Amino acid sequence: MAAVKPSTSILSRSSTSSSLASESRLSTAPQAKNPVSVRLYKVLSSNFDDNATKEALKTLSDLYVTLKAEEHNEKSSLSSHEDVENEGHEDMIRQPAVVALDEAVHGESAAQARRHMRKDMENKLRQGSEQFLEAFGDVDQKLDQLQQHISAMRLSCDEAENQLLLTTDSSKILLERAGSLRQERQDVENKKSVVTAFLARYTLTEQENEAIISRDEPVGPIFFAAMDRTEAIRDDCRILMSGEDGPMQAGIDIMASTSSSLEQGYEKIVRWCSHEFRQKGRELHFEVTATMREAVKRLRKRPELLTEVLSILSQTRQTTLMSSFTTALTRGGPSGLPRPIELHAHDPLRYIGDIFAWVHQAVAAERELLETLFQAANHRRMVGSVRIFDGKSEEEDWIQELMDLCVEKLCMPLKVSKIIRYVVN
Repeated sequence: MAAVKPSTSILSRSSTSSSLASESRLSTAPQAKNPVSVRLYKVLSSNFDDNATKEALKTLSDLYVTLKAEEHNEKSSLSSHEDVENEGHEDMIRQPAVVALDEAVHGESAAQARRHMRKDMENKLRQGSEQFLEAFGDVDQKLDQLQQHISAMRLSCDEAENQLLLTTDSSKILLERAGSLRQERQDVENKKSVVTAFLARYTLTEQENEAIISRDEPVGPIFFAAMDRTEAIRDDCRILMSGEDGPMQAGIDIMASTSSSLEQGYEKIVRWCSHEFRQKGRELHFEVTATMREAVKRLRKRPELLTEVLSILSQTRQTTLMSSFTTALTRGGPSGLPRPIELHAHDPLRYIGDIFAWVHQAVAAERELLETLFQAANHRRMVGSVRIFDGKSEEEDWIQELMDLCVEKLCMPLKVSKIIRYVVN
């Protein structure tokens, strides 16, 4: 409070300065050479209305208020360290002193401030500079630490770079080896694709080989497709066999392998046809299937195998026709209708006529069966019309030979003696 009063008196003076200025000019004009008058005139003529002057005065007022408070705090801290016994005595002495100090402040603080203003400002600047130096000292310490960290990081980066260079030099050979291996891998992949294409064209798949060799796989479209594939491989393999440098070993091996597969396939066809002819050939009305026609067609490339199969068929059909003819002679049809042919043996004309009718029907049925089996063209011949043979083909030869074998034994159960006597009479 003591420091605030000087500034208040200064502000009060500034408010009345304008009013006293005019009076002082008149009253002090004769005393212009007096230093006190000059000083007083200078003070009274000063203008304190501008903001900069007000701010400066306010700063000085705050400064001296702070200084007085610090001095008071120092005195109070010093008095707190004295003995407890002297506290009462000190209080009694201090109270009049404080009152005297407060009373003296009104007049002395402004004068003291004017005398020691430069010193106080320099002290304040010195304190501020010391605070700045202390703060910058901490900053400088932090910068030193940062410099140390940067140096450590630079060393680590240098070590990492050196290690990277060493690694690059050591892995150069490995990279070159990896590049060569990559090229070799590409070459192997190209060779693999070529070998795969070669095997796909010149070898049978596992399913196709199984269809030809295995007894569990039936003769059917899959089997015939595998056989066709084997024939195509042999046709393509002839190109390998006709090179300028002579037959290639691969072509020879492929021909041997496919030949073995074809032999096994034909043997399978023979076994299947033999079984079918023995089983279904016993039926009077024998039905020829598409698989059977295809099997016989393929066996025509091997006449010896076809002869073996057809001999089984002829024996079976011969036995079947003879058994049916004997039944027709002795038993007749189902439930006795038609009646047995032997019942008309006393009438040779009817007897011979019934026999020729049955034989004609059996021969026509066998002829149709064999034509279907050999897929012989009948040129849409009408039933009952005369057959015309422009030129004998291989199928016609097989059909006529089989027809002779099938009906060869039909004359055995006939009573030839009765027929001869009838003809003679």
